[in-house]
Amino acid sequence: MRKYDIKNKRNIGIIIGISIIIIIMFFLVIKFFLSLNKEEYIVSKGNIVFDKDKTTIKLNSEGKIKTKWKGEYYLTYDGKDYELGNTALAFNEETTEIKLYGRYYEISSGSEINITSNETTIKNSLLTKFYKLADRKYLIIDKEIKSADNLLSTTDFLLVELDKAGNATLTNHKVNLKTFSETQIITSNYTFDIATEILTYGSDKIDLKKIIGSSNNYTKEDLIPDESKNINDNVTNIGTNGNNGNNTTGGNDGNNTGGNGNTTGGNGGTTIEEIKKATKQTSVVSVTSTVNKIIIDYVIYDPYKEYTSVYMEVQKEDSDKVEVIYLNANNTRYELKDILPNTKYNLKFKYTATEEGQTIIKEFSNTTISTQKPKLSLKVTRTRAGEITYVITTDNSYKLTKADLVVTIKDSKTGETRKKTISDVSIDSKEKIVKLDKMTDGDIIELKLINVKSEDTIIKGITASDKFIY
Repeated sequence: MRKYDIKNKRNIGIIIGISIIIIIMFFLVIKFFLSLNKEEYIVSKGNIVFDKDKTTIKLNSEGKIKTKWKGEYYLTYDGKDYELGNTALAFNEETTEIKLYGRYYEISSGSEINITSNETTIKNSLLTKFYKLADRKYLIIDKEIKSADNLLSTTDFLLVELDKAGNATLTNHKVNLKTFSETQIITSNYTFDIATEILTYGSDKIDLKKIIGSSNNYTKEDLIPDESKNINDNVTNIGTNGNNGNNTTGGNDGNNTGGNGNTTGGNGGTTIEEIKKATKQTSVVSVTSTVNKIIIDYVIYDPYKEYTSVYMEVQKEDSDKVEVIYLNANNTRYELKDILPNTKYNLKFKYTATEEGQTIIKEFSNTTISTQKPKLSLKVTRTRAGEITYVITTDNSYKLTKADLVVTIKDSKTGETRKKTISDVSIDSKEKIVKLDKMTDGDIIELKLINVKSEDTIIKGITASDKFIY
């Protein structure tokens, strides 16, 4: 019985000892994760930070970059938290100072690798540097950054993120584009072949796939569609921010109906095809307007059917309503009809795609354009005692139906001014008479049309007038 009690006490002692060890380990783990949260950095006003989706956040006041318990960074700014990812970057446009947060692999000539962590400060972009952030993610820093074909030209820094086929998203404070062509980035000190992940310093070539590995499966065929399959040979290159191409003429003479709303396909000129071959990009070729129509010529290139949709968001000035219009990849023109004259419209062009199971939305062009004014004129044709005859003419480009007529008379003797308003005068080619009294020789009389309407809608900014001495 005594042996049993001794054995029992020994087991209880072991259990208590193990429990104490587990409790101590638990508190140590908690302390470790709490220490991670103490990593905090001040980001001053004027800096630009990118969230994990490469959206630009410009700080108008001070913010803080912190780490979560998983080691991911986030920005606390203006009462909100923004997820930044496993690494982060802050850029000061005024000083060109760049701050890096997290683990970066700096790669120099001679394959020298320097690993940085926590906060790294680069005083300005004159200091040429190249970093690998993670699998298929890179950072280029230089005062001048351009592509070998000169389609890209930017400054200071460039974030490069490849997909597994060797295509790349290129982002900084000036550009946000995606290329599906073999692209080489050239700086003052090195050349980076994006698809092959080869960095060249002079005669030294560095295979970046060998540094922390790469899941890049690029082959030459990935970026060159098979012509025998009747796939366009253009490369979608999502344009720089604000690339609207307003002044480009499309030369469109086609008459084939596109089959989706107001879209028309079959451009008779060669301009769009030339642009596709020359620039190799999904883009808005031209945006032009008439009195009540906006014509958009565009090019969509999606040989691998990566886009789930391509569309534009249309917003009229002074309106919160945004109309979404989907664009047909088989057409190259859309006509936005039955809109108001002399009105500004903002057009944002976007596409959606799926990357790693997540739906992404990218904007490839943004432009604001005004529709034209219809021409309206008023002419006094004759006067007689107590009445004035006048006619209203238009160019018939838009149906204007009525307006208010304001008659102003400035007395030649007293200098006093009096007005008479006649509402809803019809706009047509017929002669009209306005009756007035107390007109004397030398009075200055003006007839002016205001509140010009199409049916019951006032078309802003349109007036017509005629002034004469009685």
